[in-house]
Amino acid sequence: MTKNTFLNILRSLFCIIFAAMLLWVIFHPKTTQTNILNAILSDSKQDKMLVNLSQKYSGRFNVIFEADNSADSDTAQKEFLENLDKTILQKNFSTGGEISDLLSIYKIYHKNLLSVKTKKEIKEHNFELVKLESLERLYNPMSINLLSLEEDPFMLFSDFLNMLASQDGNTINELGGKFYSILPLNLKEDITLSPTLLNKEMRKVLDTKNKIENEHKDIKIYLTGTPVHTYYASSKSMKEINLICILSSIFIILICKFYFRSFKLLLPVAVSLSLGMGAGYLLTSILFDSIHILTFVFSSTLIGICVDYSLHYFAHDNDIHIIFKSLTMSMLTTVCAFLVLLFSNIELLMQIAVFTSAGLICVYLFVVLFYPVICKNIKPNPVDFDLFSYINRIPQKTKLITTGVFILISFAGLLNLHFNDEITDMYKPPGFMVYAEKLYSLLNKNTSSQSFIIVHGENLQDVLEKEENITKHSNQDYFYALSKFIPSIKQQKENKKLINLLYKRALNSYATFLPAKTRQKILNRPEKRGYLTLDKVNLPMLKDFLPEENTSVIVLKKTPPPDFIKFVVERNQGAKYIDLKNDISDRVKVCRQACINLILPAILVLFIVLSAIFKPKNALRIMAPPILAGVFVIGILSLFKQQINLFHVLALFLIAGFSLDYSIFRFQSSQTTANHLKSNWAVFISCATTVFSFLLLSMTGFKLISSLGVILSVGLVSSYILSLVLIPQPSATAEASENDSESI
Repeated sequence: MTKNTFLNILRSLFCIIFAAMLLWVIFHPKTTQTNILNAILSDSKQDKMLVNLSQKYSGRFNVIFEADNSADSDTAQKEFLENLDKTILQKNFSTGGEISDLLSIYKIYHKNLLSVKTKKEIKEHNFELVKLESLERLYNPMSINLLSLEEDPFMLFSDFLNMLASQDGNTINELGGKFYSILPLNLKEDITLSPTLLNKEMRKVLDTKNKIENEHKDIKIYLTGTPVHTYYASSKSMKEINLICILSSIFIILICKFYFRSFKLLLPVAVSLSLGMGAGYLLTSILFDSIHILTFVFSSTLIGICVDYSLHYFAHDNDIHIIFKSLTMSMLTTVCAFLVLLFSNIELLMQIAVFTSAGLICVYLFVVLFYPVICKNIKPNPVDFDLFSYINRIPQKTKLITTGVFILISFAGLLNLHFNDEITDMYKPPGFMVYAEKLYSLLNKNTSSQSFIIVHGENLQDVLEKEENITKHSNQDYFYALSKFIPSIKQQKENKKLINLLYKRALNSYATFLPAKTRQKILNRPEKRGYLTLDKVNLPMLKDFLPEENTSVIVLKKTPPPDFIKFVVERNQGAKYIDLKNDISDRVKVCRQACINLILPAILVLFIVLSAIFKPKNALRIMAPPILAGVFVIGILSLFKQQINLFHVLALFLIAGFSLDYSIFRFQSSQTTANHLKSNWAVFISCATTVFSFLLLSMTGFKLISSLGVILSVGLVSSYILSLVLIPQPSATAEASENDSESI
């Protein structure tokens, strides 16, 4: 078999495998995941519950109305609701959205229902207080009795409904001479889980807000909540990233024109990058149920590495043989660095490993197999100016001092190392959103909460009884729970007995407005059998309290005191307190620690691979620049009192993946005087284009992305400088002497 025949077979296999992967994904399309919890959490039951709760309640947002008087604030709220597209909203108990649907069912079982407050008063035989409160309801002109007095003389049914109806969104608050009202709303779950739908529907909410403000100049409306932050962050980031892509492309084009003096090579470079991104996406789609958006963000950075392969090919006069060893080692070491993430058991890191590795291998194979065929007519004419000879003239003492400064700064920073796993600190909202959130906190008296109690039981009735035991001493305005709307059968039996006791002890002295015969009829009326159960109530909102079989969620509207949390955990078997913010941060911490634990194994793998080719001493020299650069970046952050988070640690893998190429190519070129200038230029251009892209990224408004841009820029520049210092190149004089001897 000839060499050309073998290469043609390899090219055919490449096309067949790529086409097969493409066809598989076309018939098995995968969705894009945006919830970071799905990417960093495990498949444990507890973690799945955390994801479920995060998704279910991520659609909540608040509309705050500011006016000069309470009437205008209330009017603005009503007008806002009238103009808003209500098809995008989920019915919310806090606004009484579904309570009216329960009335017809409640009426049948009204003698099974008692408010917590009245139940306590009857149990304590405080009948006079019950009578007084009943008279207040009876003679209150604003009170509405949904049952006749013969059926419910104490208006206990109205009392129970008042307990259910929350005042959220109806209270007018005065602050600083202005009047405020808060309207809590909830987007439908299918909208909150789709970034495209969320941005589209939140735009409708903003249009309604702008319309009301334009029509009423004295009214101001503020929006708070996760959907609002998501809309502003994603819409702004998309515009910035599109601009960055355009500017980066222009920069690469200008660099190619300056150094290669040709635009022809841009087409094969673009094709290779497209195939690399495509291969990464296809293999990730095959191996995972969905692809997280952060996988695209991190893995798209492989573009910088893949451009290196093309630049080195064209810089060395389209001769693949000259760079084959360096190219192969660069690909293998970078792939090994990322494949270590497969052992993290964290889906996001595993996806990044697969996407990046597949993309790198694909681009490498395309350059090695296809460039010699499709790029025959592309003859770039690189500049021959020796910019790097000046670096070789720097005294060795200066180079050692430079390296020492890097090391000192790094370790000085490491002494002040602190970690921050708070998920909220990874995003810096715009000023007007910060003001809106502070205003909401003041109006809500800092009692907003994203906390829950998960209750497990042997059956539904056991769950309801445990809920009632947990919440019996709590303010009823502080939580939503299934047992609040459908009491357990045990509780309904007790309610019946308490109501009968009230009638026997207080009906005749209280209901003097009813004839004696009517009172006697009420006392002798036979009890209706049957109990209110969930299967008799066909309302999805109530079933949403049951995420799993025999498991319920108590939604806490206000952060409970520590002693309450202790009571839940210690005295209620099968109950667990969940604080979304703190629990998510704990999971982020686990993910960050997993990444840190993989750094040393990744270094060992790279050392073994490089030692097998370049010998251990040379392997250490090649690895030193990216390792020192990573430590230097962390040290700089710590010196400036910046806390290290998960994405800073992930950036270390990216710095190693990018800059290891610089060291490998520079080391290879240092072993011979031939072509070292071309290799140095290719490394320099590769570093310049990558750093330029990340510098642009550092100017974005999204804190997470901008901080990554800064870290990667500093890390790559540091690694490149260290490669210049630690991997010396042959001088131009030596090269000229070698060329002369060859000509002789």
